[in-house]
This record gives sequence, structure tokens and C-alpha cells, in this order.
Amino acid sequence: MTPDTWGIPGPTFLICYLGAIIAVSILALVHRRIIAAGRATELNRLEPQQVAYLSGRDQLAVYTALGGLRAADVIGTGPDKTLLQTGPLPSGATPLDTAVYNAAGRHIRAREVDRDQWVVRALQQLREGLETQGLAITAAQRRTARRWAIPAAALVVLGAARVVDGIQNDRPVGFLILSIFLAIILGVLTFAKASAVPTRAATRAIAGLRKQNQYLSPRQSPSYATYGASGAAMGVALFGAASLYSMDPAFAAEAEIQRANAAGNWTGSSASCGGGSAAGSSCGGAGCGG
Repeated sequence: MTPDTWGIPGPTFLICYLGAIIAVSILALVHRRIIAAGRATELNRLEPQQVAYLSGRDQLAVYTALGGLRAADVIGTGPDKTLLQTGPLPSGATPLDTAVYNAAGRHIRAREVDRDQWVVRALQQLREGLETQGLAITAAQRRTARRWAIPAAALVVLGAARVVDGIQNDRPVGFLILSIFLAIILGVLTFAKASAVPTRAATRAIAGLRKQNQYLSPRQSPSYATYGASGAAMGVALFGAASLYSMDPAFAAEAEIQRANAAGNWTGSSASCGGGSAAGSSCGGAGCGG
């Protein structure tokens, strides 16, 4: 009779292996939910560019600044599709407004303004402010969450070693191979970089703002002149670049604004820092776990 691989019966090893995968999955999920929870905030505390960054990251934040500055009639476009200053910077301008306005003074194309060094710094400052308020997941938090890939990788290595020894010991390893694939999926999901930064608290706040500000939706054909530069900026932040086309289609087209860019396309997976799930199964017959 062929002895059990490593002195552990196949079914026993498989049950323990699947249990370890499930345990790591649950712990990673709980950890990422804690990180992604964030802190609740009052809706009126969120400024348009904060909303834009949480909804669509750098590009939408820049579009929101462009929308506010255009509504204030202080920027325009030249014949070569570059930005132009058409008036003095209004009072109360944010650092991002200032950076975009100064970029317009250097006649930078709108599609390239988010790569301007001063705009990049302003965006970084905006992101750091959101992280401090608990509205955005920090890079350090994402790195911490991705460390759950280490035990997942260890499980893959352990399972692979068991498969090799099981084959050499002439034991069946089919179910164990399937379990290793689950461990691989867990590792990939855990290590995958989060695609966006909002916490769940921020997501709920933005959803509330969209409800309160439906009148700014392009579908309602709002009169942005009535709501001023701040209202125009919030319209872009909440409803995307379509608001820019609704507000000033000539400027949006000449500035080469990507019309497909829209706010609100972030899903719950954006706040995820990693983790995964695994389902266990029982097996009949001896040695199914190598």
C-alpha cells in the first residue's frame, strides 16, 4: 500500500488547504472593508473639485476646474486648440484653479494640462486633503491590503509542492490542483492595485449630492449662468464632461474634452483593496488531496 504523502491523508490535507484559503479570503475581505470604510462627512463640506477627484480622479478634477473657470469667463481657447486667459483669476480660486489658469497663460492644450507640473502638484495636494479627511484610500493603505497576497502565494507554493510529491507518490491530485487555482485567484485579487480611491463614506456622500443636484444634470438642460461658476463646476464634477458640452459646446470641442468621460462610473469595486473568496468542496475516495 502506498503511504500517504507527507504522512497526511489526501482528504485531510485538502480540507485543511481549502480552510486556509477561505480563512485568508475572509481576513483580507474584512481588512479591506475596514480600510475602505472612511469617515462620514457632511455633503455641504465637499467642494466641486473634491467631488470630481473622488468620482473620476485627475482628469475629471481638471475638467471641473476648466468648467468653473470657463463659467467665470476667465479662460477660452485659441485657434490652435490651446487654452487662453480671457480675464483675471477670480477670488476664492483653489490651487487647482490657479494651476490650470496659469497653464492657460502658457497656452497649453487642454488635453495636456493634467500633465503640467504645477497642475500635477495641485492634484497631489487635492488628493492628500481627501486622504486626511478619510474620503480617499491612501497608497500606504492599499500597500498594506495587498500584503495579503503573501499568505496566498505561500498557499500556492505549498499546494504545488504537495502536487509534485503526490504525483511522485502515485496519489491522485486533481482536486488539489483545482484548489491551487483558487489560491492563485485569491493572490491576484489581493495584489491587484485599486483602480480608484474613494472610501464608502465618500461614495455615499457623492450619491447624496447627485440626488440633491439633479437640476445640474445635462438631461435637465440647466442654465449654468444662473448657478454661477460654482454650480457649473459642480455639474461637471457630478455628471462628467457631458456637462461641459451642455454648458459651452464650442469651448468643449475646441479644448478637445473627451465627451465620454463621465462622473459616477465608479463602482463598489473601486474601493476594494484586494481580497477574494473561495468555495470549498468535499471529495470522495482516498488521496484526493495528493
